[in-house]
Amino acid sequence: MRLQGRTVLIASIFGLVSQDPAAANDAAAPAGSVSEVVITGQQPSDLASSGTKTETPLIETPQAITVIDRQDLDLRVVQNLNEAMHFTAGVRPDTRGNTAGRYDLQTLRGFSPEQYLDGLRLIGSVNGYATPQVDLAFLNRAEVLKGPASGLYGQGSPGGIVALSSKLPVLERFGEVVLSGGSYGTERASVDFGGRIDEADHFSFRVAGTGYHSDTQTRHVEAVRYGISPSLTWRPDDLTSWTILYNFQHDPKTGDYGAMPVQGSLLSNPNGRVPRDFYDGEPGYESFDRRQNAVTSLFIRKLGDWEFHQSARYMQTETIYRSVYHTGLQPDLTLLGRSVAAADEAVGAITLDNQLTASKQSGILTHNIVVGVDYQKTHQTEAAGFGGDVAPLNTFDPVYGSPVIPPDISFSVRLNLHQTGIYGQDQIALDAWRLVLSGREDWVKSDQLNRLGGTTTAFDQNQFTGHAGLLYLLPNGVAPYVSYSTSFQPQTATDVSGKALPPTQGKQIEAGIKFRPPAGDTLLTAALYDLRQTNVATQDPSGPVGFGSIAAGEVRSRGIELEGATHPIPALNLKASYTYLDNKVTKDNSGLEGTRPFAVPQQTANAYALYTVQEGLATGLGVGGSVRYLGRNFNGAAAPDNLTIPGATLFDLLASYDFGRVNPRLTGLTLNLDVTNLFNRTYISSCYQTLWCWYGASRNAQASLRYRM
Repeated sequence: MRLQGRTVLIASIFGLVSQDPAAANDAAAPAGSVSEVVITGQQPSDLASSGTKTETPLIETPQAITVIDRQDLDLRVVQNLNEAMHFTAGVRPDTRGNTAGRYDLQTLRGFSPEQYLDGLRLIGSVNGYATPQVDLAFLNRAEVLKGPASGLYGQGSPGGIVALSSKLPVLERFGEVVLSGGSYGTERASVDFGGRIDEADHFSFRVAGTGYHSDTQTRHVEAVRYGISPSLTWRPDDLTSWTILYNFQHDPKTGDYGAMPVQGSLLSNPNGRVPRDFYDGEPGYESFDRRQNAVTSLFIRKLGDWEFHQSARYMQTETIYRSVYHTGLQPDLTLLGRSVAAADEAVGAITLDNQLTASKQSGILTHNIVVGVDYQKTHQTEAAGFGGDVAPLNTFDPVYGSPVIPPDISFSVRLNLHQTGIYGQDQIALDAWRLVLSGREDWVKSDQLNRLGGTTTAFDQNQFTGHAGLLYLLPNGVAPYVSYSTSFQPQTATDVSGKALPPTQGKQIEAGIKFRPPAGDTLLTAALYDLRQTNVATQDPSGPVGFGSIAAGEVRSRGIELEGATHPIPALNLKASYTYLDNKVTKDNSGLEGTRPFAVPQQTANAYALYTVQEGLATGLGVGGSVRYLGRNFNGAAAPDNLTIPGATLFDLLASYDFGRVNPRLTGLTLNLDVTNLFNRTYISSCYQTLWCWYGASRNAQASLRYRM
């Protein structure tokens, strides 16, 4: 089934969209998001599956969604997902500045988003450090779904989700090698190859691999990663497709996770300014070793008018964490007090999603139906301690090598968590109207054993969530819409009796307008929303301070998001976004009412342009740049300790060269260059309370040489 213009609600409810074989060298869309079983090409950037679990044009989806495709990732030579989201409205990446590489640290509409990979939630430690991170070398694209999404996905952040798609097998044979490197001794090598195995097209495969090293912006700290992701697809007939994907990733070193003291970074210090490359730990003790193993199954089978999709994954994430971190400057504002952290963690997670999809006609209405049941099971063990003993450090003349006495284990738990959800959705089309209705019931069970005290904390909760969206598609490509969505998220906080609090609840009203002109390659979007998270844990006023919580807090987020991408002429690529975000604690019993959560700027604005020469001696040369404005943000503390972190404007340089445009024998060879923070501006990215601050990344030049066969 193919798109029939603007009056068709979706190309297919059946999952996968048939692509032009000429594009088959590109990565395949994930199972569960394509209209034919045969996966032959790259998912178009004007379609998204995260908002509805079906392949739906962005212009016809009554929600704010941003797509970051593989072409954009390659053009900007980004190293991680934080960098990939620099131009996405509503997103604040790099919440810990230049130390953000270890995790994908972002906020989405003021809250930390959930991550999904191939439609399944990426599950990490509930309160610890064993959080998985998928290297961009294994990904085909990312979709950012903004606002509550529990109506289809179950428990999660009210801010939204980041839906990642793996590189999967394609039928056309291809191969790619990428060598990249740049500032701080960064060097990376990646390979990606695959295609059909037999001439009958029953089997195809793909292998992606990468290795990476960087000395990082911080002295005495390195980042090292290597991994491989092979996959195999079996298509015994035109009705069936089954893909098995394995992913192994090892991060023996993950860069810096330390911080700067407030005095000497954000605030003045009579002894001077703390340099951007300052390291507050101990080189001989610092360690963060993470291993990830995942096996994923993506199965599709047509059953008459219906289509069955099953996605399943088992993932194991293990971390060993050892670190010296600072506890603030001493009265002389020179010596930095320090403490020690140690944690060993392992998280095993099973995720399973079964769904049936169908397209039905009922009179003048077209229904695209999704019904499903999913299941998540998590087993986690963690043993951690904080304290120990280590000598203070002279901030302005550091001498390392102090003996480190590790802390005693003070926190040791075993956690089991189960979630089962049943959901349904109907996408209804009537002429130019598009109505989306979805609902879901979840049952969540958890038990946590304190292995030191022998006590168990458990909860058994259920929650209904949903989504409703209405859109009208005008003939000129303008599409106004409204939507209402809800979410829930279990909490680990307990009341005075030790009973777990009920889950937080998110509720959002959103109105927006999208514009895709009938001719040309342009998409402009605007969204206005009011989002509230209630049942947030806060101090129980009837009990002793610091003992027992109640679910009476509230956080409000409301704002405006503008985003646009266009190719006004084939040679010119333009993107821009603007965000205004009013994020505030509106109810709290511990003194935080009226404050703004840390690391959430009130305004951000970003734009980039790239022009590629089409004729003459410079044919194939692309030159451009970008500007990024990060508005003021806050440290999340109550008065009198509340601080404002000033905004900053940064400039980047972009360049590319396609060798094949001037010499056909070099077809497939391209060079990309990206220089971020071109003028090397020193700025504070964020601060937490009055203890820790993080500098933003300094100038970073990265180049990649790519050869695709």
